[in-house]
This record gives sequence, structure tokens and C-alpha cells, in this order.
Amino acid sequence: MNEILKTKKTRSLLKESIEYFGKEKQILKTIEELSELIRALSRYLVEDYEVLLDYEQTINNRDEEMADCYIMLEQLEMIFQNKTSIKNHIQEKLELLEYKINQ
Repeated sequence: MNEILKTKKTRSLLKESIEYFGKEKQILKTIEELSELIRALSRYLVEDYEVLLDYEQTINNRDEEMADCYIMLEQLEMIFQNKTSIKNHIQEKLELLEYKINQ
């Protein structure tokens, strides 16, 4: 899915966004989007789907907020230029996860 975020066109757009809005604003926007995802996930977990009239809207909101976060996290990687570090941390986290599952 985030292969869309790796295209040349998208990378260029994200770079333009950082230049247009500024690094600090994009960092703050990331915080905002992450908090919106937290709210969407909380709503998803606590809603009583038997009485929920807007189930599709809840699901759509969850997915939309996830998409926003993917975009903003990609911009953070561009701002901090820490792709290698992130890759290393992901590998470590995946190894730890595998260890926990296989224990």
C-alpha cells in the first residue's frame, strides 16, 4: 500500500508540501493526524456495532486517518532524513516480535 508513497511523483509532492508549509508545521500536523487516528481507533473499539448506525462511516474514518498518518510519517522521514535508522529499528522490532511469538 505505501508503495504509492514511494513513487517519484508522490515524493516530489511531499517534498513540496514540506517546503510550502515548513518542517515545524508538518511535524505538528503529524501529531494532529496521529491523535485523530487514536480517536478513530478508540471509536472503532468502543462502538456497539449492533446499534451503530454509521458503521461504514466509522470504518471509513479509521482508514482515512491511517492514510493521513502514512503520508505524514513519510514526510517525517524526509524531514529528519533518517530512513536507515528507521529501517534498522523496524528490523529490530520485527525480530523482537518474532521472538515473542515463538517463545
